[in-house]
Amino acid sequence: MNGWRTLFPNAWYISVREFRSRARSRSFVLGTVLLAGIAFAATQLPVLIDFAMGTSQTRLEVVVRAADMPSDAPAALSATLNGQSAFTAHPPYVVSWVSGNELASAQRALEQGKFDAMLIVDRDPATQSLGFTLRTDLPSDGQVVRTINTAATWGLALDDSLARAGTSIGALGATPFTVLPVNPSAGLAHSVSQDVSSDLLSTGLIVLIFMAIITYGTWVAMSVAEEKGSRVMELMLNATTPLQMLAGKVIGNGAAGLTQYGIILAAVVGGLLAQGPIHQMVVGSSSGAPFGGLDPVVLAAFVVLFVLGFLFYSLLYAALGSLVSRQEDVQSATSPLMMLIFVGYFMSIFGLQAIDEAWVQIASFVPFFSPYLMLARVSVGHVAIWEFALAVVFLLAAIVVALFVAARIYSAGVLLYGQRVGLRQVLKASRVAR
Repeated sequence: MNGWRTLFPNAWYISVREFRSRARSRSFVLGTVLLAGIAFAATQLPVLIDFAMGTSQTRLEVVVRAADMPSDAPAALSATLNGQSAFTAHPPYVVSWVSGNELASAQRALEQGKFDAMLIVDRDPATQSLGFTLRTDLPSDGQVVRTINTAATWGLALDDSLARAGTSIGALGATPFTVLPVNPSAGLAHSVSQDVSSDLLSTGLIVLIFMAIITYGTWVAMSVAEEKGSRVMELMLNATTPLQMLAGKVIGNGAAGLTQYGIILAAVVGGLLAQGPIHQMVVGSSSGAPFGGLDPVVLAAFVVLFVLGFLFYSLLYAALGSLVSRQEDVQSATSPLMMLIFVGYFMSIFGLQAIDEAWVQIASFVPFFSPYLMLARVSVGHVAIWEFALAVVFLLAAIVVALFVAARIYSAGVLLYGQRVGLRQVLKASRVAR
């Protein structure tokens, strides 16, 4: 308790000063507004995708010259062309049916660009089988032509053959087909859209933590070097201790960073809540495709790992920043730490593709990498509660060690002016630093 009394209130005064200085800067305000706007816009990506799909529909005109077509032929063709999208407001293929005596008008509509393709359906008098002629300027080996060919063959022709045999596709009934995960504890099997959304979410959250550690850690180091270079630190040391200054700078810059990221997260949540109404207004339906995996558990894990990861790295940034007397030298002084941060970032990006590998699981408990890798495992649902708790414990222990080491280096570094600081000078000064 006595240690906390000696740490505060000076550390609090310094943290308030750091927070106000950072939060009132023009770059902070403009950057926060810009990042919040980008975050809100990113949540509307599913709306943009659905709108683009809706505006790029293929318009197909079917001219039926064959007699005795099955009554469910339009449904069979549409289901084969669009799959599950046949039940949405904007399926990829819009099909119009006309009779054979309207071939001339259908041809004119095709030439006028009202349709992208025209499928003529005939019946062979000898075999009574259906035959198809497709008129279009689309590439003959393109995806659209191949899809129409498949739909005509396995949709219309098969349905017609079954109808002449006295049955239909609908009468066959659905064939049972169940998908089960290899590991029963993994839950239900995911769809492709869920997996893609989960990967996007995981990558996005990892990038946010990576940017936060780099940006806010540099804030701390630059702040230390600025005051040291302007000799203000000499005056401050008369009223406070290096440990109090270290704590105040980390807390103040961390609070500014949390404020900025809180606004960004609020923009993300607001964007997700507004996604349905915007989807209804732009696309015409409220069946948007929200980013999968964004739930309170993932958000809570992100906040915990963000705060602890920032505290851990910012202590090291402050210690390294105290070794230089000019802001121009901060980058070179912190470059080894930045290399370590980049290693953890790239490990997490590659680890998303092998999330269950042993090296990913082991590295997710290493404090230097756990803010990234453990978040990746949480966001894709491949981590147990005890594993996350253990990683947090290791990270807290690393923060305590980093605080002790950083305090010694900081106490020595702030006293070294006008010289090129090396490891020997730091070790020598740290033995006598207060």
